[in-house]
Amino acid sequence: MESSKTLNWACPVSVISGRNVVKTEADGTANVDHVVEMTENVLAKGRGFRGKWAYMPCIGKLDPVLDEESRKAFAKMHERCLAAGCIAFAFVTGGVVAVKVQAKRHQDAAEAGKLLTEYFRTEEEALEWLKSLGI
Repeated sequence: MESSKTLNWACPVSVISGRNVVKTEADGTANVDHVVEMTENVLAKGRGFRGKWAYMPCIGKLDPVLDEESRKAFAKMHERCLAAGCIAFAFVTGGVVAVKVQAKRHQDAAEAGKLLTEYFRTEEEALEWLKSLGI
């Protein structure tokens, strides 16, 4: 697992065993540098797959993203993942409505219209949905 840590930020990046799914577990306050590093780590894992892949960001512990540069970096992440062969984002919010709303804003700001996106309370629900997509 790789991680980015500073003060109150951690974001381990892993691959779901036997699946073409990259998972992150964001915890704390992300700044633009964190988002850029996280994007690079996700893309590095995604490049290891043959064929289509998905991204499962677990964002229930992510603090609200307040600065515009970080918001733009999150939107750019959607675009870069799509360009790299990612077909879906399965957000795991843990039922936290505020993070779901914020993630939806980033998706709307991105020019990644073909990227399938759904929101789930649990990882199990997200993985079932991804399985229905053949991932």
